[in-house]
Amino acid sequence: MKIWKILSPKVLAAEERPDNITAETQAKVKVTQVLFTGTELAAYLGYPKPKYPVVPGRFAVGIVGEAGAGCTAVEKNTRVYFHDVLPCGGCEACRRGDPEDCTECKIAGVNCDGFLRDFVVADESDLSPLPSSVSDDEALFIGIVSVCEAVIGKLNVSKGMHIAVLGAGEIGNILSQLLIYHQAVPILIDSDEEKLAVAAQCGVYYTVKADETMQENIVRITGGRMASGSVYCSLCGLSPDLPFGITATEGIVVYTGYGFPEISAQLKTALDKRLTITSVANDRTGIAAAINLLVNKAVNLAPLQIQKLPAARLDKIFAEGAKTAESGERAQCCIINMLS
Repeated sequence: MKIWKILSPKVLAAEERPDNITAETQAKVKVTQVLFTGTELAAYLGYPKPKYPVVPGRFAVGIVGEAGAGCTAVEKNTRVYFHDVLPCGGCEACRRGDPEDCTECKIAGVNCDGFLRDFVVADESDLSPLPSSVSDDEALFIGIVSVCEAVIGKLNVSKGMHIAVLGAGEIGNILSQLLIYHQAVPILIDSDEEKLAVAAQCGVYYTVKADETMQENIVRITGGRMASGSVYCSLCGLSPDLPFGITATEGIVVYTGYGFPEISAQLKTALDKRLTITSVANDRTGIAAAINLLVNKAVNLAPLQIQKLPAARLDKIFAEGAKTAESGERAQCCIINMLS
């Protein structure tokens, strides 16, 4: 079995490693597609001080090639989504039998092996079968949809509520679409007009460029009330204290993403307005709900035009992503086809 590892900053290598079923409730899964995102790029660039070697690949799908005798949820040829966040098994919550309250979660490609490999042996409880109406390409975004739903839960969204979303990348775009699904009114903000145009194609009505007219536009959209809540997407390139000025008094500000850089923000405005500040980084409880949302077509991913590239180009994919990031631009996510 071939497995890819990041050995040190900008050093990616492949090795062969046997991986076989050792328990009746395990399945051996052929990895078919992996989503290349900022998580993989951060590990490749050495941020934030990863413990090498790292097997990257946080979001992936595959086909079961072999199922243990004790498997009841999956069988041979079942299409599955790999759970990207797993309980650690050792914290107080896990020891008392409450893994959903785990405080030291294992995150694929971050602090445990990711899915950039030919095969994965996993317990069937860590695999979610995929319905035929959800394509492999769509299924790669299950983890992101799950996190976005967790953000919406934090916001306590109600019908007609204005929510400012800062950052029009994949997370901000999908979150805005889900806010519409929940009958809220997202205001998507970014400095990148191309990303805002893509979001508009996805059905996001209010897109605002982050410039000198931003505040005026938000005042107009909200009728002077400002946003009831704001969401700041990590690594969006905007000032981290920008949400404070556009959120109404006693509103809520949520920071979300799959990695937070060292940031500093001026809190005076937030304190004066008595804002609640919180964060959502990972969610392992919403996978079933996320799949259901994709079945119901709550998210339109087609306008994102995610590029699909063969695994044979892995070295180039990582190197080009690093070059883009180091130039100060946001690298685009892509799908890695593990069958080519």
